[in-house]
Parts: sequence; structure tokens; C-alpha cells
Amino acid sequence: HATYNGEEEEPEIFPGLFPNLLVNGATGIAVGMATSIPSHNVAEVIDASLLLIDNPHAEHSELMQVFRGPDFATGGLVVDSPEAIAAAYETGKGSIRMRGRFSTGREGEGWEQTGVEKLGGGQWQLVVSEIPYMLPKAKLIEQIATLIADRKLPILVDVRDESDESLRIVLVPKSRNVDPELLKESLYRLTDLESRFSLNLNVLDAGRTPMVMGLKELLTNWIASQIDILQRRAQH
Repeated sequence: HATYNGEEEEPEIFPGLFPNLLVNGATGIAVGMATSIPSHNVAEVIDASLLLIDNPHAEHSELMQVFRGPDFATGGLVVDSPEAIAAAYETGKGSIRMRGRFSTGREGEGWEQTGVEKLGGGQWQLVVSEIPYMLPKAKLIEQIATLIADRKLPILVDVRDESDESLRIVLVPKSRNVDPELLKESLYRLTDLESRFSLNLNVLDAGRTPMVMGLKELLTNWIASQIDILQRRAQH
């Protein structure tokens, strides 16, 4: 059809060769409606698509065996239960609870889980290596610095940004006797190191009608469009 000024012509649709909308995600606001789709693991999305191609009557629960939920581009952890995640993707609406990840990046026993970096003499510091999706690093550091300045978290005395190519935020406890787990829980509660991503799978269907679709409906529509594209290409 014609472009906005009528000088050129452009295709109405582009044939997406893989389910890009789910893989790369999308966020946007229009008049009276919004869409909010996180990024997903490309292999999981394709596995779920193949499962539906082989068995169009597959249940949502079967899809969730291969499709685990979001795969956020900035890492971190999804801390909702598999049941809660499955329920959100069944209806296409919900929220996903995310947390940053503590790890020192130095191989050693338990380093990945704890993020506690030992400095000798019993001293230690805590290292954040991944933060929730859509959270600017500067905003998180500012939140933590404000907590320290306002003495709202007396067990923490300093925060340093030591990032290079990889993210590294260092947190210095007041003393070596501070419980690292208490410090983590306090940061989750008082900063956006724990935050929520709103899931709203609001898309345009083949008839250009906006609607919220569950995972199965989304993939079924994408498969139908692929068949349509293959037929059109062969006829052309």
C-alpha cells in the first residue's frame, strides 16, 4: 500500500521468519492500550512452536515444559514460581518478579550463589553482577547511595561502581559481622534490585484487531501466518 505521503509503496506486512515478537520482546503504549512483552530464549520459543506444529491440540501446560518464561536480556533471576509464570502466560496478563544476581565472578566454592568476596582478615564485600531488566545501573546506585546517606540501612557503609565490560557493583558492609543474607534482603526490599516486569501480551491479530493473547494463541497465530506466507510465496 502507499506510504504516508503517497509517493512510494511499501509492503503491508513483513514475513518474520521466527517468532521475533516473543524472542526480542516489545513495549509500547497507544491510545487506551499498552503492550509489554519481555525478551525470551530463542531456542525455547522455537521448541514450543515446533511442539504446536506437531500437535496443534497441545495443552498450555505442555508448552510450559519447553518454554520456561522470560529470558531477560540483562540477566538476573526470575523469582516467581513456575506455576505463577505459567498462569501469566496462559492469560497473557500478569507480572514477573525479578531480582539482580549476586556473584563475584571469581571461581570458587559457592561464589555464584553468594556474591560474597572475601578480602582477608575476615573482611568481605558483596558483589552485584546482574540487575533487573529495564533498570538503569545509575538509578540503582543512586538508590543505594541515598540509603547510606539517609542512614536507612546502617549495616551498609559504601557502594562502588567497578563495572568495565561486565557489570560489577560492590557493596561494603559496616563490619565483617553483618549477615550477608540480611544485607541482600534489605536491598531487595528498599531498592529496585527486586522489581516487577508487567506482562501484557497485547498484539494485533491477522485482522488487525488488538487483543491480549496467551502463549498458545500467540504461537498458533504465528504458525498460521507462516503457512500463509509460504503459500503466497509459492503462488507468486
